[in-house]
Amino acid sequence: MTKKILVIDDEQQIVDLLVLELTSRGYQVETANDGRAGCEKARKFLPDIILLDVMMPGWNGFDTANALSTYTETYDIPIVFITAQTGDSAAGQYLGKSRYSYLFKPFSFSELHAILTNVYGV
Repeated sequence: MTKKILVIDDEQQIVDLLVLELTSRGYQVETANDGRAGCEKARKFLPDIILLDVMMPGWNGFDTANALSTYTETYDIPIVFITAQTGDSAAGQYLGKSRYSYLFKPFSFSELHAILTNVYGV
């Protein structure tokens, strides 16, 4: 069964690179360019995991994760936060919870695949 990944990021270049890499590895990938659209897409697409940028206009990644946790169909989908910030105080509420991981920019695809396969089995 093909695993499904939702990428939520406002930087189109990063989205394009992730889509290219993930589809080349056999994943089914959907994208959204902001948090609100990402929540709607997640509720319809029901991904196995979400790659979620932290710094976005409107709803940031943490706002989006909080919204996703309120819907029965998305509350338990694992989320990998993608961020360039290492000291974000808002991140503390997610640290240590098995449903959440972090990928710090700049990242390598080997780091991404290690999280997907070793942490989540996706």
